[in-house]
This record gives sequence, C-alpha cells and structure tokens, in this order.
Amino acid sequence: MHWIIQNNIFSETGWDQLLETIDRFGLSHSVHKVVPFIGELEPPAVVDHGNVICIGSYSMRHVAKRNGWIPGVFDLFEQDFEQQLKHWGEHMLNASSVISSFAEAVFTEELMFIRPTNDSKYFAGRVFSREEFETWQKKVCDLKLDDGSSLTPQTLIQVMKPIAIYCEARFWVVKGRIITKSIYKRGDRVIYSSEVDDSFTKYVEERIQEWQPHDAFVIDVCDTELGLKIVEINTLNSSGFYAGDVQKLVLALEEAFSL
Repeated sequence: MHWIIQNNIFSETGWDQLLETIDRFGLSHSVHKVVPFIGELEPPAVVDHGNVICIGSYSMRHVAKRNGWIPGVFDLFEQDFEQQLKHWGEHMLNASSVISSFAEAVFTEELMFIRPTNDSKYFAGRVFSREEFETWQKKVCDLKLDDGSSLTPQTLIQVMKPIAIYCEARFWVVKGRIITKSIYKRGDRVIYSSEVDDSFTKYVEERIQEWQPHDAFVIDVCDTELGLKIVEINTLNSSGFYAGDVQKLVLALEEAFSL
C-alpha cells in the first residue's frame, strides 16, 4: 500500500513518529502539499496502482475519490450526528442538542456548545458565548464575510447546553478492533497520556459492537456528570495522534488494507 502524506499537517510528535515508522518498515510513500478545500496534491501523486491511503487534511477525500484509491480516505461525511444518534442514542454526549442551520441557530443560554452535524471540519466544536456566536453569525449570514472555511448560512449545526466533562479520550478503531488510545484532556487541561482507564475501553468496545460508521475511524469518549458518553467520531485519516501508538496504527492499517 502506498501512503500519501500531507506535509506537516500535525504539529505534534505523532507526525514525526508516522514518518519514522513508514521509513523503518520501508513502506511506499510520498509527501505532498494539499490545496485547501479541493484537496489537490502538489506535486501530483504518481502511483501505478490504486491501493493508496491518505493521511492529512479532510479535503484529501476529493482526490482520493477521483482516483478511486482504496482505502483512500475513510470518509465519514454522510455519517453525521443524526446517523450517530440513530445507532447510539443517549450514549451521545450531545443527544439533547437542537439541530438547525447556522443562520437560524438561537442561544437559549449565555454559554452554549455548538459544532457541525457532520465531520466537515467547518469549525471545531466548542463552547461559545451568546455575544461571540451572534457576532460570528452576523459576519457569515448578514455581511457574507469569508471566515476562511466553507461554512455557509445553510450549514447544519448542533446547539446545546454545555455538560461538565472530567476527562476525554480518543480511540483508533480498525476493522472492529481498538488499535490504540490516548487521553487528550482532563477538565480544561490538555494532557496527552496513553494511560486510559479500562472503563473507557470497555465502553468503546460495547459501542462499536452496536455500530461502526466505517472500516476505520476515530471515536472520542468522555467521562461526564452524566457518566461515560460519546463525544464524536472523526475521520481517521485527518485526526491528531495525541499519545496514541503510531507504529501500532500504521501496521494495523497495513495489515487490514494492503491488497
């Protein structure tokens, strides 16, 4: 399998570990710049077969699809929040959120959590103040200013009252198996650690027995005032590594998807 890697997309040690692992095992690869939004590669990829995996920005899904690369990008665009809710229901952290267009979103509290309903990367989900969001909403919808993303007034988002979160962890899943995992936040502090409580692992194993959105994906879970919950799923190709075991992940992907 040929690895197409975006140049310096991850500003973390995992990026170096990825390249070191690929070099160590002599895996076919090339490094490219990626044109934002359209996903074109600079320089263009020269590959004499279709067994290709892309690691980099989410826009790479476009070039992977055009070239028919397999596995290419494990695209979760259609597995949006509404699909996740159908399968995981109250296990979703944002199960009670209101879905509306960006233009029609209304804050009922001074602080609300918002995020896109799909894995679109329009913006990162987080807590916004009413004033902060309404100013942004006016720029996008009334003034029609470009905020540097593909966000439009029609983009669907989730809006909900924030829930107290104590710890957050990421799990990398390939063909129904947890390959590696990492704590990435405790309370408000960003902390990367491979020491993940077994209760998180058991919870993820139960959830992925119920449903898997793709052959490979990332699932973030958290411990909250309401117990363990699913934060979100993310496209594996475009997710940060934190303290995950990059070598294990690379070898698992090679084993699962090399043709």
